[in-house]
Amino acid sequence: MLKRRIKWIFYFAAPLAILIIPFSGGLNLGKYFNTIVLQPQKTGITTFNFFDSQRNRPVVTEVWYPVDPESPAKTPPGFWLRCDEARDAALSTKKSKYPLIMMSHGSGGDRYNISWLAEVFAANGYIVAAMDHFGNTWNNKIPEAYAKPWERPKDISFVLDQLLSNSSFKEHIDLNRIGFVGYSLGGATGIWIAGAEAMDLNSECVKENATADLAGIATPDLFEKIDFKEAAGSLRDPRISVVMVMAPALGWMFEQSSLEKIDIPVFIVAPETDHVVPTEKNARIFASKIARSTLKILPGEATHYVFLARANAIGKRFLDPRYCEDPASIDRKKLHDEIAKSSILFFDDKLSRK
Repeated sequence: MLKRRIKWIFYFAAPLAILIIPFSGGLNLGKYFNTIVLQPQKTGITTFNFFDSQRNRPVVTEVWYPVDPESPAKTPPGFWLRCDEARDAALSTKKSKYPLIMMSHGSGGDRYNISWLAEVFAANGYIVAAMDHFGNTWNNKIPEAYAKPWERPKDISFVLDQLLSNSSFKEHIDLNRIGFVGYSLGGATGIWIAGAEAMDLNSECVKENATADLAGIATPDLFEKIDFKEAAGSLRDPRISVVMVMAPALGWMFEQSSLEKIDIPVFIVAPETDHVVPTEKNARIFASKIARSTLKILPGEATHYVFLARANAIGKRFLDPRYCEDPASIDRKKLHDEIAKSSILFFDDKLSRK
């Protein structure tokens, strides 16, 4: 009787395995059976006021991280819906080492803009560091900073240096499992980090391609003051081995040959129709040139700003509606859950292979 049952189990299991294995894409299938936390109740959080003396540049950084269940937490302030924060609480003792995600906001945003994703990563066993890119935030607009996006990948590498020497985190970061997530101009930051190089830039080509981005910020003589040679060369950080970019910008700025040389996994997520950073001229170009890229298109009416966190009551009152309101057909929370799940599976798989 037992042999007969085993035989029937084999008959059902074998075809199922045949169907699953070819389409697994080499993924660690065990990850699909783990529970992914998409509704975090609380995370640890702490703020660092780093300062890069070589560039005379403050780099304020927020770090989210796993905490033990008994850690006390409070509702955070601000414009965005966020889970409770256990400010300056001890890192969870569940593991001795955790993977790290470096995170970069969009132009004119700040380190909290994609906090929803930082919280999900922290709740699923990651440390996450997101910084304000000085002079390119909503409350600190410096025209020259807007026109020098190559300072952003330098911020990422600088903060990574600081965290790897910080007494609270250096012993708990898995040096072999460091990734990056960026949105919009933060996505371009990730393309730089992955190994792309800017084309030969000059004031005329930047004026031609970046006028809309700098509208209301730049003065007529701004471009004449900038040494665009600073953008030349590689800004690759080899410590970062996996990259995810959402609605990435600056498709025109990178040498296509350098995109073709990128040899790390890059996960690209973009709306089907993006009127701010057109997907055809950015995300699809990156996906077509980067050999190990994966492209996920959000169908329908999702806008460029759907990647921002959902606004709370204060945010809905004070923020520009385009940042927090979506077409009737779009459920921002549902999209965030979908993106978060894909992200966790992607990083769990790709970082586990190192």
